[in-house]
Amino acid sequence: MKTLCARVRSTTRALTQKSSQTPTAAFCVIGDEILSGTTQDTNTRTLASQCFSLGINLQKIEIVPDSRASIGASLVQLSHAHTVVFTSGGIGPTHDDITYEAVARAFGDKLAYHSETLQRMRRIMGDTARARPDPNGTSAERACARMALFPQSARVTFVDDKLWVPVVQVQNVHVLPGIPRLFARMTHAYLPELAAELGARAFVRAEVETRVSESVLAPVLERVQSEYASRGVKLGSYPQWPSPHTLVSVVGQSPKDVHECRDKLALLLSDLS
Repeated sequence: MKTLCARVRSTTRALTQKSSQTPTAAFCVIGDEILSGTTQDTNTRTLASQCFSLGINLQKIEIVPDSRASIGASLVQLSHAHTVVFTSGGIGPTHDDITYEAVARAFGDKLAYHSETLQRMRRIMGDTARARPDPNGTSAERACARMALFPQSARVTFVDDKLWVPVVQVQNVHVLPGIPRLFARMTHAYLPELAAELGARAFVRAEVETRVSESVLAPVLERVQSEYASRGVKLGSYPQWPSPHTLVSVVGQSPKDVHECRDKLALLLSDLS
């Protein structure tokens, strides 16, 4: 007697359907500290998880140094190839915070101080701040004001009344801070509305867990993937080392197709046990 060793799990995330096209996204992570290993990038996982839950297909992630040319070249290429592009990092007051300038250069724009951001900075920082933003003030005050120096054509969105830093959008590029907690807080507030504007549809993920080895799994997965590819269903296989289990992921945008594929896999894998 064969034992059913495939354990089935599924999650569905719903969003109102407005379009049959799945919006695509790319992420440009900016910073020498990421490339040198000094700082661990956690923003990628935050963004990837949120994009999946909202139906935005994150397709590419690039990490670039604090270089105007590198940032600009990356953003232009990513902007042409994807529905939306997100960035993190490089928007502080120091000499190596050059993201806004790089974005402006890349898209033929000029920089200008954003008055509402300057006002919010002064209000939220309060009178006790050692350096409040003033484009004509001391060197420290001018450095602080640099954080409100945006491309002139930018769409500026404040996502939280308690934060002065906004999301700055130029064309389809959305500029975000690199500080992980701030990045997470702002994307959680910003992305749902953006996804709705893009007409994103929910992704559905179902999983099958099995003790069957990947080598034995491979022909089965290839056959089932071929059968369901035209329905937009994708399979992935992930060994849970050092556990003997392998997790098979089934992802798509049709709950019916995903769950049908999941059930078929569970049956086939139980036959292999």
